[in-house]
Amino acid sequence: MFRRVLSLITYCALVGLFSALGSALLTRSCADLMSSRTHYDAIVVLSGSLGSKGKIGPDTALRTDAGIDLFQRGVAPRLHMTGGVSENRVHVAAAVQMADRAKEAGIPTAAITVEANSRSTLQNARNSVSMLEGQDRIILVSDGYHLWRAWLSFAWAGHTPAGLCKSTSFRPDGAEMSARLVVREALAFWFNLGRAAVWSGAELVGLTPQLGGSFLR
Repeated sequence: MFRRVLSLITYCALVGLFSALGSALLTRSCADLMSSRTHYDAIVVLSGSLGSKGKIGPDTALRTDAGIDLFQRGVAPRLHMTGGVSENRVHVAAAVQMADRAKEAGIPTAAITVEANSRSTLQNARNSVSMLEGQDRIILVSDGYHLWRAWLSFAWAGHTPAGLCKSTSFRPDGAEMSARLVVREALAFWFNLGRAAVWSGAELVGLTPQLGGSFLR
């Protein structure tokens, strides 16, 4: 029995690790996409970290800049920013700062939508779906290691992305941080899968109010 449990844990860990590394290494970069003629209805940029002073971190800045570049090259006519604030923080939401960065780069305000209440990838997806109604072909922008889980999250929420592209493969602030986040991503793969399954089951029987809005954070 112990061996079976250990084998199951090992298997799950390897699948999660493959998801994170495969996502980082096999997804194409946004720079490569810029030279293609593929067009989408909206570019969806997922936020990353917030710094200690509430400013967007270098990973979020790079994701935002990749989305801006795609917009400026005509890949899509709309730019959607998604991401809130960390627990117990009163700083400006990441998506608002991302939108401000896009406006400073010359993107028209009318071309930008902002979802500023999410605290997880699952919430990024659920909260953004209604705002993306009528925009059937979306492309997700994030760090490479995060993209496959983000794609699954949006597919679960009912809006399967037509494309993915990475701003960077891993975190831009060092190998140690990248290694930590790959491990975290491997665990988050199963954690999100479990939460999504429970939420979907609760929806079928009308019990999502009992779970509460914080369940998907």
